[in-house]
Formats: sequence, C-alpha cells, structure tokens
Amino acid sequence: MSSTEQAITAAAHDPLREGWEAALRELQHQAIHLEKRGAHRAAVTLYDAIRIARSGGLNCEEHTTG
Repeated sequence: MSSTEQAITAAAHDPLREGWEAALRELQHQAIHLEKRGAHRAAVTLYDAIRIARSGGLNCEEHTTG
C-alpha cells in the first residue's frame, strides 16, 4: 500500500470526524422531535447550529488569531 493509499484509508476512518458527525446527527434527531412537538423555534435554533457547525463556524473576532 502506498503512502497515498494509507492517507486515504486513514481519512476514511477518522474516529474524531465520525464522532462529530454522530453528534450532529443526534442534534438533528432532537430537532425533528422538537418540531413534531410544535417547538418550532427550538428546532430552528438546532438546525441553524448544525448548519453553522457544518460550515466551519462563525467568523468573529474571538476566533481570529493575531
């Protein structure tokens, strides 16, 4: 196996990434339950948080390095 193939295999099985995705799926699952119960504002808040997390976060002064 070449080093490129090893890197691709490692990237395909990244426990940290898998955990992150599992957490986001759980948040989405909870948002669906909130929506079904009529808690639309709370559901939208979770959906927005998921969208922000997937996009890499918000750009703000606290996250910039100088």
